[in-house]
Amino acid sequence: MTLAGTLAQLCRAAMSSLGRELAAWKPSRERATFGTEAMLSVALSVALANALHLSDTWWAAISGFAVMQTSLSGSVQRAVHRIMGTLIGAALGTIVGPLIGDRPWLFVPALGAIGGVAVYYANGSRAAYAWVLGGVTALMVTYEAHRLVSVRSTASFAALRVAEVTVGTLACLLVASVFHFGPRWYRKNRPPSVSATARAAGKSSAPSTSDPAPPLESGHSTRMLLGVQGALAIVILAALTYILHLPGFAQAMVTAIAVLILPTGLPADRTRQPVMEKMVQRVAGCLLAGALAVALLPLMQGQAILCVLTLSVGVWTGCHVQTGREGASYVGRQFTIAFIMVFVQDHHWSADPLPALMRLSGILTGIVALAGVMLATSRLHMPSASNEVSR
Repeated sequence: MTLAGTLAQLCRAAMSSLGRELAAWKPSRERATFGTEAMLSVALSVALANALHLSDTWWAAISGFAVMQTSLSGSVQRAVHRIMGTLIGAALGTIVGPLIGDRPWLFVPALGAIGGVAVYYANGSRAAYAWVLGGVTALMVTYEAHRLVSVRSTASFAALRVAEVTVGTLACLLVASVFHFGPRWYRKNRPPSVSATARAAGKSSAPSTSDPAPPLESGHSTRMLLGVQGALAIVILAALTYILHLPGFAQAMVTAIAVLILPTGLPADRTRQPVMEKMVQRVAGCLLAGALAVALLPLMQGQAILCVLTLSVGVWTGCHVQTGREGASYVGRQFTIAFIMVFVQDHHWSADPLPALMRLSGILTGIVALAGVMLATSRLHMPSASNEVSR
């Protein structure tokens, strides 16, 4: 099948899955609870970030959503990985960025190397999320260093990035803890009725949103291929941005890395299909959220209460689709992230859609760059490591 035919098929599959999910709208107690937790986490993240006068409130809001899992233990593990990765990436970017920021012949390849290493180790590591956040943060801080020039300004930017992630992560943990320990405290102090006990015993388990922990050993050739593709895509994006000052570079980098994180066990020549599926679903979710949010923004007129209510409905809806079983989970997750990106703009509420459109354009730019790299490397074969277990 041709590339165009494959893309068309994947687009139809994504829209069909989303249609089935919306048609089978069943807000079970578990799914509704997860959506409510994520909704409150995002709202609290925004409130705290605004109270602390952080510059990029939307980063805190995305952290508040991205860390939330269906279990407290899952949220805690993800929070540790997010903060740990962000701290390491910020430190690396602060050290390396000012040294090479004014040397494009070093700067561009260095960004590619950082992205490639992050993708390689994220595929096959139990701390995959930490590798992704470390790579993204290092890329972001290193890139900003070439604009900020001084070490002090770069360190300030990195510190703000860490603060935004920490605020959103702590907000998420607070909400998750309340929903985890609150019912236990209530049951302890007010025992449930017999009928309530029966209902609790018979309820189904909530769909998991946690990323499955891959084994530490994964196919070397597969990881190498994905790492090379990520590195080349970021090199292209960095070079274009350095020369043409393209907007949305941060989101382009995030996209180039995020869609290359795949389940383990895939042979190196079978990675294109799952990556393309993630690309198509990421674009579908972002375009749907972008179109809806941009249409709603003027109606909100920058009113804080209206913006928070609309944001909450969007987050809850995206979470409902994410926890469904019709194959549209990644569409729902990307819809939620894009909806947050559009509505939560910097450090104040605004009806201006331009900043959000710039971020969305970065996602599309990252997809286009990665698609070109995948097409160019479709016949590339990586040597297997000598110690790789044969299958």
